[in-house]
Amino acid sequence: MVDYTGYAIDVASVNREGVGTSVDGVLIDPQTLKPYIADEAAAERQLQVGSPTDQVMVLLARGDLAKAGELIAESRFVEPTNAHLRVLDTELTRMQGDFDRAINRLRKLAEEFAGTAYEPLMHHHAGLSFFAKGDFKAAATRFRKAMELRIALDDDAYLINAASTCLEIAEERAAQ
Repeated sequence: MVDYTGYAIDVASVNREGVGTSVDGVLIDPQTLKPYIADEAAAERQLQVGSPTDQVMVLLARGDLAKAGELIAESRFVEPTNAHLRVLDTELTRMQGDFDRAINRLRKLAEEFAGTAYEPLMHHHAGLSFFAKGDFKAAATRFRKAMELRIALDDDAYLINAASTCLEIAEERAAQ
């Protein structure tokens, strides 16, 4: 079984350039909550030596959705039930602009993984999809749920911070 412990889009911190990710060279734009390449050399290294999830994140950040989709499909063929790859598949759907489909799939994944360590991940990504759709209140609700679950699970501080940061961004947008 392949280890995907360094899940790519869990955001870690915010700086003036964007929200940090666990993938070197990739940040999350605080305006759109979409990944982008902040350091091309570091991103290229991730393509060469990173896990499939890291590689997919680099491809998504570059906007190479076709290659990202191929890599997701190939990786899921090897591990069809891998939760991280399933989430990245919904991330691809979101980045292709099919927000409702991504949201519906994430709702089902949240139900499937209810009560597990993966549940907050599903809510976090549902928040990202609601945010992309422009439903900032629903996004805030999902980010809050992700944050509460991460606190209850005693997750790493950077994961709790990720949910908190995205929650703040969504709440600010909802208030505008």
